[in-house]
Amino acid sequence: MRKHHNKLYYSKYRFKTIFKLPGSLCFYPTTDHYLQNLIEMNFDKPDMVRLARFILRNRTSMKFRIQDKIQIFYSDKNLAHELIEKFWDYWYGSESVDPKFNKLGKNSVGCKRLPHGRFQYQVHLKKDVHKLLKTHERETLWAYLERNKENCLVTNKYVLDYLIGKYPHCYHGYFYVSEQKMLTPIYMIAQKGIDKVMRFVTIKNGRNKKTKRT
Repeated sequence: MRKHHNKLYYSKYRFKTIFKLPGSLCFYPTTDHYLQNLIEMNFDKPDMVRLARFILRNRTSMKFRIQDKIQIFYSDKNLAHELIEKFWDYWYGSESVDPKFNKLGKNSVGCKRLPHGRFQYQVHLKKDVHKLLKTHERETLWAYLERNKENCLVTNKYVLDYLIGKYPHCYHGYFYVSEQKMLTPIYMIAQKGIDKVMRFVTIKNGRNKKTKRT
């Protein structure tokens, strides 16, 4: 699972369920084709086979992370309960997120603290942005970001090298903006090169409810 952890957890899946099943490294790679082959080979670990079937059946309704000693699933309440019931012997703990986080929009990310403490927005550039923006648009964008250092921040080296003209290509990346009003000039300057804008939202008293097996 390569997507942003908080985005998946706080914006879509409110329930995190943790298990400790031995031998889970046999699941790599976790593609449908590999898991189906594992099942058809009559693998000698029945719990792993049951888990493979569960993932194949519910992959589109959850996200998961398979690690060496633990398995983490992000899902809704019903699927979390089904997981615990099916794999009770290996259930380690669960967390549920404050329902307020579930009301966030598609391009919003719930968080306890804003990136770098104060930036509410993350502006993502399109792939091959260097083919989309003209030289004067790139220079104007960098001049605007440089002129507003208190409200704009470029942390990615490759994005920075592209914006300052040190490197002619840029294939991905983003920069931060602190306030919504700063976005309008950025769109006016470089709309053709902007893929999306992510908004970070902090919610007061938003907290996780944790349950561990005793």
